[in-house]
Amino acid sequence: MRSSRAADADALLKAILRESATEVLVFDADSLRITHANPAATRNLQYPLKALKQLTPPDCLAEADVHVFRSLLAMLQSGKKRRTTISAHCRRRDGSSYPVEAKLFRSVGQGRPIFTWIASDVSQREATRQALAHSALDLRAIVAHIPGMAYQVLRKPDGSISLRYISTQSAQLLGIKPSALRADPARFFELILEEDRADYLSRLARADGGHLSFNWEGRIWMEDWKDVKWVSLRLSQRETPDGLIWDGIMLNVTKSRLAEAEIRYSRAQLAALATHVESVKEQERLHLAREVHDDLGGNLTAIKIGLSWLMRHLPPGEANLLKRTAYLDKVVDQTIDATHRIASSLRPPALDFGIVSAIEWQLRHFGRNTDLVCELSAPDAAIPLGPDAAITVFRIVQEALTNVAKHARATRVKVVLAQHQNELRVTVTDNGRGIQPLRGKNDGHGFGVLGITERATALGGELTVQPAKRRGTQVSLCIPLPTTPPDATK
Repeated sequence: MRSSRAADADALLKAILRESATEVLVFDADSLRITHANPAATRNLQYPLKALKQLTPPDCLAEADVHVFRSLLAMLQSGKKRRTTISAHCRRRDGSSYPVEAKLFRSVGQGRPIFTWIASDVSQREATRQALAHSALDLRAIVAHIPGMAYQVLRKPDGSISLRYISTQSAQLLGIKPSALRADPARFFELILEEDRADYLSRLARADGGHLSFNWEGRIWMEDWKDVKWVSLRLSQRETPDGLIWDGIMLNVTKSRLAEAEIRYSRAQLAALATHVESVKEQERLHLAREVHDDLGGNLTAIKIGLSWLMRHLPPGEANLLKRTAYLDKVVDQTIDATHRIASSLRPPALDFGIVSAIEWQLRHFGRNTDLVCELSAPDAAIPLGPDAAITVFRIVQEALTNVAKHARATRVKVVLAQHQNELRVTVTDNGRGIQPLRGKNDGHGFGVLGITERATALGGELTVQPAKRRGTQVSLCIPLPTTPPDATK
């Protein structure tokens, strides 16, 4: 019965060794000759069992590990240790090697001392470790070359906050070494300008409420350099077993901010210059209109009076002189009409009676010249526009009508003036072919639209050009109205 149980145990042990992925070698304690090897060992070492039994474990180890192996065997032989472990590299039959972690112990088998070697192939784990090491090196190389500071903030479940990582750029960006900033994270907040701190705290509070990202741009004061820097923070959060981690990057955006400020300043200067140019042009037009109307018109009127007197006092029978004088009188009448037309084009007299009267005159004149059906919708009450704003609105409507005549192929145009609280809304809508995309910067009406857009901006308003609801194009202007009635005498 006892022998049967021993046979069963021996069979079970052999089955376990046969199916195990762990290498097992049994070798003689005196000769070190391998006496047994399981399939995993023969497979990994690439030796058949018969050939493997002609070898010793040192024959299957890398040369650098043989000395350590023999030292451990000596310790086991002396009885100082019953078992030990070793990390080594096994050498295959083809000369290649692989890393293992092995346990080595001494026992007695069939009356003779033996050693047992149980090893696990850790190639995959070693490859993973090396890959992680390379990844870490690559990550550090990438972080070292970004134009800013990378960092990680950890918020533990108990609410405590710490800086897990800060790249070396903190010294260049903030003038604080990474170790010093990790020791006292509040030093960054102390750098923020007083007027920007409220915005920083409000954004931080919103992010703490569950947002997955936290973005902020603001100014910091560099005491050592006596200088202000603009910095941009970009962070995203993720959950980890240790707590909530914020992965962030801080960039120096001072140059871009200064460039933006310079662009805004240049645009403001250009807008002021454009406004000044338009104002000078309108003043010149007004001056010319008055000169044409008063001086040239007055002189033409005097000539007509003189011709009329001359026609009445010509001698009887002077038919040729009478005919010639009548022709000159007709030319004078045509010139007077042209003078009135030129003066009206320079500055319509109807503007003196308000923007509604001026646009009504403009539509009548436009309809006669184009044969388009023109419609005006405007409030009965006077619209409180100053002289400069009134002439600007008039010119915008004038340019919009000119574009309709040039490009729209329309048969009808409608102008609507509406006053909503403290703003004036003007729309010019046609039933033409609709707005066409500009094919180039110098396309026909591109500068016209640009010009009226600049005029609207100068008034603090907004102009849009878009397809009409049914058909055609709609130009919409919205400008603020003065809170106090304008002085029309200015």
